[in-house]
Amino acid sequence: MRVIGIVSEYNPFHNGHKFHLELSKKLCKAEYSVAIMSGNFLQRGEPALFDKWIRAKMAVLNGIDLVIELPVVYSCQVAELFALGAVKILNSLGIIDYLCFGSENGNIEDLYNISNILLNEPKEIKQEIKYKMSKGMTYSKAIGETYKDHYGDMLSYPNNVLGIEYIKSIILLSSSIKPVTIKRLMNNYSDKNFTGSISSATAIREELRKRGLTPEIRKATSPESWSVMKNNMEHGKGPVFWENFSDILLYELRKSSVKSMRYLPEVKEGIEFRLKKSGIHSTSFEELISMLKTKRYTRTSLQRTLCHMLMSMNKEDVNYARMLKTPAYIRVLAFNDKGRDLLREINKNANYEIINKPASFKSQSSSLNRMFSLDTISTDIYNLGYTNKSYKKACEDYRTSPLLIDELQ
Repeated sequence: MRVIGIVSEYNPFHNGHKFHLELSKKLCKAEYSVAIMSGNFLQRGEPALFDKWIRAKMAVLNGIDLVIELPVVYSCQVAELFALGAVKILNSLGIIDYLCFGSENGNIEDLYNISNILLNEPKEIKQEIKYKMSKGMTYSKAIGETYKDHYGDMLSYPNNVLGIEYIKSIILLSSSIKPVTIKRLMNNYSDKNFTGSISSATAIREELRKRGLTPEIRKATSPESWSVMKNNMEHGKGPVFWENFSDILLYELRKSSVKSMRYLPEVKEGIEFRLKKSGIHSTSFEELISMLKTKRYTRTSLQRTLCHMLMSMNKEDVNYARMLKTPAYIRVLAFNDKGRDLLREINKNANYEIINKPASFKSQSSSLNRMFSLDTISTDIYNLGYTNKSYKKACEDYRTSPLLIDELQ
């Protein structure tokens, strides 16, 4: 049994994802695939277009055998913590042979070299990064610029960065999982223009926001993905965008004190005062972001902070999740018959608890219970983004069992 692991958001699952999955299985001669997938709020601080069960269903219909949720305390964070959480869960399953990811570089040796440099950063590099930050650069920008000067522009590309963080996590965990990378084709992560049948998720999301399900989206997604999106949109279950949360955000900003904002994970250097002021004077999400964004505070980091505020996630939650030996849990979202076989093996090998019935989950660790409660809170808040009132109810995590896709077809 050879099993590949993939870390994903599938927002939504498109032809590029399918190409990556099929080529990964071919290169690794693997029969099985497991995806660790973000829940309802994502790494760049955005609500997912469709909820985690809908996207998990799309993934299984397109060839993934088992989808496991990445807890929101990891999924809505900087690349380093996002990768660490995903790799820890993959490693805990006891069945994963390869971690396959796309990158702009496409050379695993290059990515390994930079990973080792980052883990054993020379003193002069640290000083240079610190100096750039003192001049107003963000941490990620300072690292990117410094490493570009010394090692080329590899850290200027988002998929390279994530790939490097996966490798770092594998090294830190002394994991036997072997990383494999596939060069990204035809477009970059943030490209907003369609490039035919393989187009970026960013282009698809922008098109969906502006014009709905168009022929361009149909060409860039599989029939299975198209059908799932179409069916859910016809029933008013998505897509969900930040604009759907404008009033909730403004309410949170206006009622929260500056002091309470200091406990949010990425709040530093006085941004809490800017948050408070912008919340008072803004009337919509985009207006809020426009008032908040500066060279020091990127849109992505600000969006994550707003997500953290909605979920009442604090620095203590993130510090706990960041510790190398922090346990998590295995929350199954969807699977097929092959995925059922994988779950039997995971039950034999896993050192994390498998959650089959969320309503009965209770850990002896209060921190782990808190981690899981953030997942359920994030779903309750996400549901408020629907325009169809019938989907706004809370406690969906406790009412929804893992999806066996064969039973749905």
